[in-house]
Amino acid sequence: MIKTPTFLLLFAVSLPLITQGQVFTPSSVQKPVYFDVSPPLRDMMKLDESTMETSWKNGVVQNGVNFKDPKSPNGPITPFADPGLQNYFGPLATDTTIQNFEGLGGGSFIPPDTDGEIGPNHYFQVVNCSFAIYNKTGSKILGPMANSSVWSGMPNNSNDGDAVILYDEVADRWMFSQFSLPNFPNGPFFQMIAISQTPDPTGSWYRYQYQFTDMPDYPKFGIWKDGYYMSCNRFSAGATHYIGTGAAAFDRDKMLVGDPGAEIVYFTLPGSNDAYSLLPADCDGLFPPAGTPNYFTYLFYQSSYYLGILEFNVNWETPGSSTFGNLTSLTVNSFDPDLRPGISQKGTSVKLATLSDRLMFRLQFRKFNDHWSMVCNHSVNTGSNVAGIRWYELRKTTGAWEVYQQGTYSPDSHSRWMGSMAMDSAGNIAIGYSVSSSSLYPSIRYCGRLSGDPLNQMTVNERRIIDGGGCQTSSSSRWGDYSGMRVDASCPTTFWYTTEYYSTTAASSWQTRVASFSFTNEYSVYATANPLKICQNDSSQLFAMAYGGSGTYTYSWSSIPAGFTSGLKDPKVAPMDTTQYIVAVNDGSQTKYDTLQVKVIFKPSGSAGADTLVCEHEVSIDLHGVASNYKSIGWSSTGNGVFSSQTSLNTTYTFGSHDYDVDSVNLQLHVFAISPCTGKVVGTRHITLDPCTGIGETAAGEPELIIEPNPATQSSKMVVTGIQERSVSFSMTNMKGQILLSEEIRTTGSTATKILDLAKYPAGVYFIKVRTDKKMIIKQLVIY
Repeated sequence: MIKTPTFLLLFAVSLPLITQGQVFTPSSVQKPVYFDVSPPLRDMMKLDESTMETSWKNGVVQNGVNFKDPKSPNGPITPFADPGLQNYFGPLATDTTIQNFEGLGGGSFIPPDTDGEIGPNHYFQVVNCSFAIYNKTGSKILGPMANSSVWSGMPNNSNDGDAVILYDEVADRWMFSQFSLPNFPNGPFFQMIAISQTPDPTGSWYRYQYQFTDMPDYPKFGIWKDGYYMSCNRFSAGATHYIGTGAAAFDRDKMLVGDPGAEIVYFTLPGSNDAYSLLPADCDGLFPPAGTPNYFTYLFYQSSYYLGILEFNVNWETPGSSTFGNLTSLTVNSFDPDLRPGISQKGTSVKLATLSDRLMFRLQFRKFNDHWSMVCNHSVNTGSNVAGIRWYELRKTTGAWEVYQQGTYSPDSHSRWMGSMAMDSAGNIAIGYSVSSSSLYPSIRYCGRLSGDPLNQMTVNERRIIDGGGCQTSSSSRWGDYSGMRVDASCPTTFWYTTEYYSTTAASSWQTRVASFSFTNEYSVYATANPLKICQNDSSQLFAMAYGGSGTYTYSWSSIPAGFTSGLKDPKVAPMDTTQYIVAVNDGSQTKYDTLQVKVIFKPSGSAGADTLVCEHEVSIDLHGVASNYKSIGWSSTGNGVFSSQTSLNTTYTFGSHDYDVDSVNLQLHVFAISPCTGKVVGTRHITLDPCTGIGETAAGEPELIIEPNPATQSSKMVVTGIQERSVSFSMTNMKGQILLSEEIRTTGSTATKILDLAKYPAGVYFIKVRTDKKMIIKQLVIY
């Protein structure tokens, strides 16, 4: 929600792309400017919405065009041939909705920015300036209350909206946020974030306030293992010019325990970059492995058509080393984003805006046993200014992200826009949206597809949540600006959706609706295992979940490679190697299949090499360790020598004084297991240091090396006697095997002399090496 003069939309800019390997460094790392704990929300007073002054929010800006790709709103509309257009309804019938009840309404501002989230026992709905909490049958148990009441008593707390509510299912907590603009249009600006202390959202919340120099408009959030991630579009203080995008990570671990020092790592990209209105990935179900970056995704269509994915790697140990970038560009089917002058409504000539310049909230992420998925959507012109829903499923298996499937849903002459999309735990997809035309009041519908259906199609037939009874007549065309499709974590094949509609024709007295539904009457099967990755000789529990059909199922499991069969619903397995398991589930008339993979991680093995005898005059030994099935390796010794690298299989060990004193040393290779295996194996190589009689001994008439004094501090004299050559080679090395001096020394008769300046070397043990035609002599020199 921004207060910007509309003429700003008419400026064009030159847009260099973010390069493939480009990585940004943080613009700032900050702690919250304020923190405390709220009283229980249930003890606060209910909101009297009639007292709220929100006229400034009434669509001050036509926010439906990319600030970096303005087109004339009066320009001609050219029909566009969409290569993925679905101009028919899906053939599959669905259940009727489970719950379908009125949400918040009667707001005096446009748009309502409707969002909602489902938890184990509550549905939390929020619009731009107020919220309410319901039980799962639709009875209101709290609210409406002003959003700002969650932060009541905190400074800089202005009820300015753009609110988002998310349920952190792994932590069983709620995250609620809105921005605060107490000095608008001047800064500073603030982002208010609250984390519930318990799973009960009517209780107390940890309350945080973070400060921004530029206005963080249109903030959108995603939950990830290592943080709460936020994207925003940035506008300058005072003039409120568009100046770029922002990406932030908030320290989730600290916020969940109410740590007042929970930091934000913030990146700012300039207005010239191609990323606009990014969305951070919001994880449903299990998190990906620790260290997985959050995936910020955006829509690009100015010179080509692609989805850009940027990786946010946060490092809470050293936040300044966090990175943002490493662009992946996924080419998508071409489309027409121009949906002006807007969406037609029954009963009025007033058109509605679409925000067709950006991906719609959320970018949902879900981890499956053999792949990861993200789903998202945006609005496109399917011809003659009829809006349709362009949708995508992105997948990542062992490599990079790719477009797994995509389509444009526009089955008739009505416009469909302002969608929100999600995938349930069985891989089924649902999209909720607004639908309107000159013959239809703005209404609410949804469609979907089952996980095993033909790709690129919405196969589940469209159903109505509610038909509108009127239209929006305000001169502001704003609608939305977003809606909320969620999946119930406690019943992970049930979807919940909320958005706006009008029950009667009015300028701004919109209503919202909340509905839940599932596709369980359509027969489908989903298989998984716990765990999906096991250590050698361990076991895993298989699970088969069937939905729909007759409700009476028989199960048949098989495997690749062959060898396992079972008629149990949830058998236990102990594969010797990575194995695929296939379940066939029959409901009496039809059979559905699903496949999963249990990966076997082998225990580590390693060898440091065979025991070896080494002559005492040798300074070091080369090591070539052998290891397999390991996460990491490390070398250690029982002596005081030095490894050139302690973490490489191939390394060099330089002997220490203790090794020479005891004439031996054990060199150990530690090989650490790959998770879920634990522990390590240790390979030992025993080195014997031998005088090697007849090789290193000094015989009569043979060269001899004398170093005096030894030990020494400032200088020492080196004398080589018994030589017949005109010169001898001399070198001095440290314990790491680094050569500090190396030169030729001229002889005088049968003697060569060298004064060693030791003042510039630190205390320690050094090795003096002299080589003649007949012999090499090595002696220790101690500097103290």
